[in-house]
Amino acid sequence: MTEGAWLVLRLLLWLLPGLLAFLCVRSFLAGRTRVALGLLAAALFAAFVVKPFPVGLGFLLVGGLAGLGGGRNARYARELEERIKTWRR
Repeated sequence: MTEGAWLVLRLLLWLLPGLLAFLCVRSFLAGRTRVALGLLAAALFAAFVVKPFPVGLGFLLVGGLAGLGGGRNARYARELEERIKTWRR
């Protein structure tokens, strides 16, 4: 395996926990709790498998925070707030 292929593979493995955490948060906010729990389990597993250890957890955290999103879109932020309020009832 060449150095470039190894680098691309490693980068994809580093990004996997972040992508799964992003999808987990988005599905949780959409009301798909079982899907979110499955994605969370996969994200945690991927974060613990990726070496070095803190990199996977860091990408997991960044992906989860990115999943909250809606920062500049005021309409989306209001809809998200309404969904969270109805979910807490």
